[in-house]
Amino acid sequence: MNVLLTTEGTYPFSGGGVSTWCDTLIRNTPEVRYTLLPLMMNPHVDLKYAPPPNVRRVLEVPMWGIEEPAEFLTDIPFASLYERKQRTPSSAIEQEFLPAFRAFLDAILIADADALGASLVAMEDYFRERDYGATMKSRLVWTAFAERLEAHGRELARTHAAGARCIPSLFDLTECLRWLFHFLVVLNARPPRVAVTHTTAAAFCGIPCITAKLRHGTPMVLTEHGVYLREQNLFLSRFRRLFFAKHFLLSLITAVVRANYRFADVVAPVCHYNTRWEVAHGTPREKIEVIYNGVDPDRFTPGPRPDGPPHVVATARIDRLKDTETFLRVAARVRETHPSARFTIYGAVSDEKYYEDCLALRRDLGVDVTMGSATKDVVAAYRAADVVLLTSISEAFPFSVIEAMSCGRAVVASDVGGVGEALDGCGVVVRPRDVEQFAAEVRRLLDDAPLRARLAARARAKVMEHFRVDASVAAYLDLYRRLGGGQALLPVPLPPEDRQECLSSMETA
Repeated sequence: MNVLLTTEGTYPFSGGGVSTWCDTLIRNTPEVRYTLLPLMMNPHVDLKYAPPPNVRRVLEVPMWGIEEPAEFLTDIPFASLYERKQRTPSSAIEQEFLPAFRAFLDAILIADADALGASLVAMEDYFRERDYGATMKSRLVWTAFAERLEAHGRELARTHAAGARCIPSLFDLTECLRWLFHFLVVLNARPPRVAVTHTTAAAFCGIPCITAKLRHGTPMVLTEHGVYLREQNLFLSRFRRLFFAKHFLLSLITAVVRANYRFADVVAPVCHYNTRWEVAHGTPREKIEVIYNGVDPDRFTPGPRPDGPPHVVATARIDRLKDTETFLRVAARVRETHPSARFTIYGAVSDEKYYEDCLALRRDLGVDVTMGSATKDVVAAYRAADVVLLTSISEAFPFSVIEAMSCGRAVVASDVGGVGEALDGCGVVVRPRDVEQFAAEVRRLLDDAPLRARLAARARAKVMEHFRVDASVAAYLDLYRRLGGGQALLPVPLPPEDRQECLSSMETA
């Protein structure tokens, strides 16, 4: 069976929970041949994972950092790309593209998922023959875009408390069209026809799955890890832009999210928490199937803790969503009563500016917290901990929590996403950013070794019963079988030429 797996800012070019999930799924399903379609921030990112041989092809789609979007279409000769540009006169843009583009804008502004899907297919069809860059940079597209958004701004101003701020400025219009230029570049990709498509987020990476559903009836699976719409709302809450630009970006994201929910045959969130967002945005409950993340309990096993002072550990990248600042403040509060306690954050730096802010806060607090790099032995990191601490403000069903549980460690974590589902009865959840409560719970566990042992034993038992990787993978294979027409999934080695194609694409990356 052939499956198209789409990602956005994650596998195989970045670390994190989604990438761990992707790599685990692919490596444990040799019966399936995957085509990967990763949306990348730019074409110059380094490969973090070397996909296994059952990844037949990687169709890289850089959203930024390229002069011409056609550059990433490696399967088309340069001469053909040049000819496409010549076959994109103003008359073609006006007659063939603008009707679909105007319908797309209308669908965004009224959040009509069906209309959005139809317009995406029409624009994708157009870009099969015409040049993306020449079209999207044309004066005709600019004029149509400005006219529609200015009209929307006037309509909004009549009813919105923001009044005149709803009228887009030249800056607003320029920024908004620039975003569209980059976000829609995925329409220029050419994924193959497959048995099933599988998107790892209700985001722009789901667009090829939506168009395949509408064009060929290809079954679509959506695995929602973090709630994309919630995380974008968190991001936009600190987004220092003019009112209209922020309004447009949120409208665009909301429309794309709802279209993913609308056209997916099965929405498979990694925890029940996500379902409240999915249902609120139009997903029928009957097509939601929760599939928890799983870990290998034979790898993540309990082990003796090395001798030394009390140790609190986090395995999380340095990122605003992980709220490293709260971890630092908790460390400072705990050290007031437990001066010998050690604090370590194992995780790469994903936001350099935020890392600098955290270093400044660490100096201001006068607390010794080791941080700034990942570990090569995450199991040893968990075993070295008395308490594993997670202070995130947004999560899905984090691997760091179930890995720590599988290693038999007591966990204190933010009550976000599916964390409460994982730790119910075997760990401690705390309101996000509640420094005092975090510190109190960490102190309690450091002082009570029998309680730590009881929670650790329950946590390990819960992983064995509910959060095993083999059960998670089997659930996805069952989805592929059901949606793909019940085709037999038999391990078939790739021919040498296909294996070489996969390796070559990795080297090129």
